[in-house]
Amino acid sequence: MLLDNITLTQELAQKENHFRSLVQGSSDVIMIAAPTGVLRYVSPAAAGVYGRDAEELVGSELASLIHPEDLGRVVHEVRRFLAAAPEDEPTTRIECRFRAGEQRSGGDGWLNVESTVNRHHGGLIFNSRDVTERVRLQAQLQHNASHDALTDLPNRALFTERVTQAVTGRRASDHDTAVLYIDLDGFKQVNDTIGHQAGDELLIQAARRLGDSVRAGDIAARLGGDEFAALITGDGTRDLAAREFRIHEIADRLRIRLSEPYRIDGREVRVAASIGVAFAEPGVSPAGLLRNADLAMYRAKQAGKGRVELYAPQMQTEVAHRAELATKLRTALHDGAFSLLHQPVVELSSGRVTAVAAHARWRSAQGIFFTPAEFLRVGDRGRFTEDDGDRAAELDRWQLEAAVEQASARHRAGYPVPVAVRLPARRLLDQALSPKGVESLLTRHGLPSRALVLELSESDPRIPLDDLERRLVALRRLGVRIALDGFGSGVAAISALRRLPVDVLRLDRGLVDGVVESARLHKITAGLLRIAGDLGMQSVADGVDLPEQVLALRSMGCTHGMGTAFSGPLDEHRLRRSLTHAHYPVPDLAVQGRAVVLTGSGLPARQGGPAGPESLVHPPLRSNSETSVPPT
Repeated sequence: MLLDNITLTQELAQKENHFRSLVQGSSDVIMIAAPTGVLRYVSPAAAGVYGRDAEELVGSELASLIHPEDLGRVVHEVRRFLAAAPEDEPTTRIECRFRAGEQRSGGDGWLNVESTVNRHHGGLIFNSRDVTERVRLQAQLQHNASHDALTDLPNRALFTERVTQAVTGRRASDHDTAVLYIDLDGFKQVNDTIGHQAGDELLIQAARRLGDSVRAGDIAARLGGDEFAALITGDGTRDLAAREFRIHEIADRLRIRLSEPYRIDGREVRVAASIGVAFAEPGVSPAGLLRNADLAMYRAKQAGKGRVELYAPQMQTEVAHRAELATKLRTALHDGAFSLLHQPVVELSSGRVTAVAAHARWRSAQGIFFTPAEFLRVGDRGRFTEDDGDRAAELDRWQLEAAVEQASARHRAGYPVPVAVRLPARRLLDQALSPKGVESLLTRHGLPSRALVLELSESDPRIPLDDLERRLVALRRLGVRIALDGFGSGVAAISALRRLPVDVLRLDRGLVDGVVESARLHKITAGLLRIAGDLGMQSVADGVDLPEQVLALRSMGCTHGMGTAFSGPLDEHRLRRSLTHAHYPVPDLAVQGRAVVLTGSGLPARQGGPAGPESLVHPPLRSNSETSVPPT
């Protein structure tokens, strides 16, 4: 028995040494806590994991080592675990922040620790490990999932969640809570002209301005692209005028801040901000609130950009109308309902056709041609503007492609006249109309570059002239000619003439309409044509509908004209027949022997007939390039 006892004692000592080695060599910290919560044993791994010696921790109250914010949850879990039957729940897991030494705390004094807990003689055994990096990674992943990667603002998902809380939570009765939907006007031009990297830097700066401008209790977010949003919590006011004034003041302050110049790569870049505002009215859903703010933002862009608009219910009707128009346009383009007419450009001295101007037209079921503005008019405005952006861009691309294709076919058929295509200046900054894109288009259809004239229309003063100038210089280097449309219609045209490389000036039809009757208009038009001549440019008068206008314009030095005095827009068959003759008769001043001279103008007016002189003042005739708006 003595020998057996000695053998068992040795075996027990070996096992104890074995388990002691396992415990002391483990990378996890093993702690034994008495029922009172005092630590009775701490393994040596505490020095590496916690940055504190095991002897320092022995005798400490476990509760004093747990973060105060986590202590209540830990105590609750321990009590629940001890109350459960051991056979039903032999272990549990607890995660909390644990007080650590300075060399391991990362500066805040706490580590994230995960512990597997077992029962031990009424106390507890904690097998603990450091999971701080895992917790940080999880927090970072969660942050990334709810924040925009570029600007670090909350993303659409988190913003929608906060809007939902505001609309359905305890502050749902605060009807002066509002959503601001923000869009940066002109951002696309920044991307297209100076690159996406500069565009990203602009977004970062805009996000910083937005985040700094909202109040502490509000939230700003980036929804995607150049669209941002802000949730402005209410203060409980029921006064409609007061709430609108308060929110409009906040929105206008944001608009001004976001519209200030941005400094990017040593250059000054300007964009504007259009802001739509919608209030959390009773019964509105979170999605409905966001949609209403978006509609108001679109109205702000329609009304001229760089402004603040409040949501109104009638905007829903306009959205339905715009969607209908977009579908109508896509269907018309797909079905081939659009076609091109071409109007001859005539040399006023000889009547020779020197070019043709392309006009897009939609043919109705009755065979009547309508302009795109008449086909896609918005509301009662009856015009097709920049605000109808995507539809305008789609139609502009189709028109340029069709004009080049048909001009190429005419060249092959022996009618080598250039074609002029009118495009908004902003469209010439699109990536699709880069010099490489235009060169590819011309090559694909086999049209010489000298046979294409791009006419700038709808000049926008917010378009950077530096960027437009670089684009036009590159296009001219290809051989494409540039015309300035609507010359004389505003200050922007004069500024463009001063900066941009232009070959042809197209005189605004508003000057041509009254050039015979008005001495004042005669002097203005003569001055503009003198500028064109001094600069060595061709001049094309638009809307030349009367022989008297031909004579007057030619006497003032205008080189070319287009209008019903020669021909309206023609389909392809009539155009080729016209090009076969290649000339139109032009009035001769010598034949106008009985011409009546308008006092003070020196311009010939319409001849008197056999029964006596006709009226000297003639209402301007409507050019065939326009049609009356069809009745609705």
